Amino acid sequence: MASSAKAPKTDTKPTLVNLIHGHLEQQSEPRSATEISAALTQAHPDRGVKTTVAPTTLEGLVAKSQAQRTKQGSSVFYTATPASETAAAAPQQEAAAG
Repeated sequence: MASSAKAPKTDTKPTLVNLIHGHLEQQSEPRSATEISAALTQAHPDRGVKTTVAPTTLEGLVAKSQAQRTKQGSSVFYTATPASETAAAAPQQEAAAG
């Protein structure tokens, strides 16, 4: 039945956004979307993190000021935004939304 596909999930797996953000916070150097995807696939083989989904998720984190993007030539690398910068950006986003 099609309705069973829309049933709420009973397991409490972290979202892909949470997994990627958590991974970035653990890294000391910038990582590419491919590196992040490969690391998460290895750490969470049951998740099946697609290489095509990781960049979109990372750009979402950049848009929310939870990650930073840097370019080196044609490559794009991501790092987690330091907690102090994330906290400073939150009031600005709330003011813009309101």
